[in-house]
Amino acid sequence: MFSTKRTCNEGNQWRPMSFTAHPGDRVNKIKEHVRSKTKVPVPDQVLQLGSKTLKPQRTLSSYGIDKETTIHLTLKVVKPSDEELPLVLVEPGDEGQRHELQVRRSSSVTQVKEMIKMKTAIPPKKQIVNCNGKKLEDGKIMGDYGIKKGHLLFLTYPCIGG
Repeated sequence: MFSTKRTCNEGNQWRPMSFTAHPGDRVNKIKEHVRSKTKVPVPDQVLQLGSKTLKPQRTLSSYGIDKETTIHLTLKVVKPSDEELPLVLVEPGDEGQRHELQVRRSSSVTQVKEMIKMKTAIPPKKQIVNCNGKKLEDGKIMGDYGIKKGHLLFLTYPCIGG
């Protein structure tokens, strides 16, 4: 009998899970068993014995694993996708001219302002860009704002005077 202790990177603790395995079983078989019990996809599992990460094709016995051995499971942290975000830029004014922009979640606000300059000839320093009621700040990326495909970006200009 072997047991795995499931832990999650966000600090959530799950109950230990015990199951029967044989020394000749490959680590991949253990991962499949864990998947069937937890629904955690095999690619998102990292099984560890102490500080060693267990390789999928090796057998349990090759690691000296025997009865009552505890194997720790860590879930990989998945980066947010770097998908393309087709957005529409709306210029101020009665006509509200619209421009399509092809940005990525990883695009910086500075890069987006340069794209806007190419479409409108307005220098980035004179642009105020808002989306979902939030002003987009230089030094951040589009993913920081939860922007999704089809969202509207609104361009405004700084007020002059008081």
